[in-house]
Amino acid sequence: MNNLTGRELLQLTNGISSREFNFEQSINKVILDSRKADQACLFVAIHGENNDGHAYVRQVLNNPSNFALVDLDFAEDLPNLIRVKDTTLALGVLAANYRQAFEIPVVAITGSNGKTTVKEMLRVVCECHFGSEHVLATGGNLNNHWGMPLTLLELASKHQVAIIEMGMNHAGELDYLTRLAKPALAVVNNVMFAHAGHFSSLADIAAAKGEIYHGLAADAIACIDLSNQFSQNWLANDIKSQIFSYGTTETECFIKELTADYAIYQTDLGDLTVHLNVLGTHNYYNALTVIALALNLGCSLESIKYGLENYAGYKGRLERKQAFNGAVIIDDTYNANPDSVKAALSAIQNLPKPHWFIFADLKELGEHELEFHREIAEAANSCGIDNFITVGKLATYAAEFFAGDKISFESNTDVVKYCISHLPEKATLLIKGSNSMRLFDVATQLTASKNTL
Repeated sequence: MNNLTGRELLQLTNGISSREFNFEQSINKVILDSRKADQACLFVAIHGENNDGHAYVRQVLNNPSNFALVDLDFAEDLPNLIRVKDTTLALGVLAANYRQAFEIPVVAITGSNGKTTVKEMLRVVCECHFGSEHVLATGGNLNNHWGMPLTLLELASKHQVAIIEMGMNHAGELDYLTRLAKPALAVVNNVMFAHAGHFSSLADIAAAKGEIYHGLAADAIACIDLSNQFSQNWLANDIKSQIFSYGTTETECFIKELTADYAIYQTDLGDLTVHLNVLGTHNYYNALTVIALALNLGCSLESIKYGLENYAGYKGRLERKQAFNGAVIIDDTYNANPDSVKAALSAIQNLPKPHWFIFADLKELGEHELEFHREIAEAANSCGIDNFITVGKLATYAAEFFAGDKISFESNTDVVKYCISHLPEKATLLIKGSNSMRLFDVATQLTASKNTL
């Protein structure tokens, strides 16, 4: 980020300074984790589920070059305090005001599935076109009401484009985030049953996703996939900006031909043939969204093709690894919902057999959770899974509807022990479940060398 003085921090947060305050001292980093404090930092004290950041303010301010954003009722009288009514909201205000100093295009991306993939694909394309030092993109999973402001606060004079991922699991969240970011481009990649437990229907999820368009000014661009069943709802209810339509043959950008190995996209700049180096036909649809965004950023077809074909995937998302015995592991453990599980099952179809599938509970699916889990077993049947391995009560319920070989366990440790003893050397092992089920630990242990098992 660009340097901000104590005086500017007060102005940008609408805060109140402590009695002893260094108005001219500058900071170059904003943090929520006191362990990351070194010097010239603004520490935002957040009331978290397990910790209250206010307990670490004194520790951070032991370095006189640091500042702390605290609640109005914070009891200690320390130097370089900025007092506000609510530190989470003040973080958002700071980020929104800071973002206004930059005239570069900000791209806002959301969707039930693939938003991180779209963000990462677009990052590679933009790095090719603008140069890597000129591109800012959301890191990790910083896509919520704390993480997204932190990303905006990383903006610096060198940047020419910012690619911002926005997540949500309740209505109103995207409305808040997009109004902070004020994007020049926004897109909903898709609408599927993710976080369904917080919504009564797919239409309600779509309505919440459509909020991303609320932050667009009249001269900004809403990218709309007209093949999405909810596109007309967004056009009618959410969009007051310019529109770039894609996804169907009457639009400016669509898939002209699709095979397991490549896709041909038709654009207003000409046809584009792309061979992806990541698994899954669904990723060609993610790439379509990337192309729509990249065209509106002024990227050339050459940059788009090079970037997409050099995208190598993302940790925990259909990530190909080698098991301890040489088998293929497809680590898709980052998170899961019913549609992403089905997509992953389809993605491994052409990989070496037998196909084994470690499946763990899917969370936040609400009253229909049993039905969704049964659908996964049915999809596993259709995709020819040879061994269905489950952990968790819901996944074990799903196994009742699987026709082939199956086995259920109560712990990840037991799953690992079973695979070490029984996984065939020429197998492909797909691992997928909700992040809270910690299947990433299973993937890590099964990719360890024999000597460490």
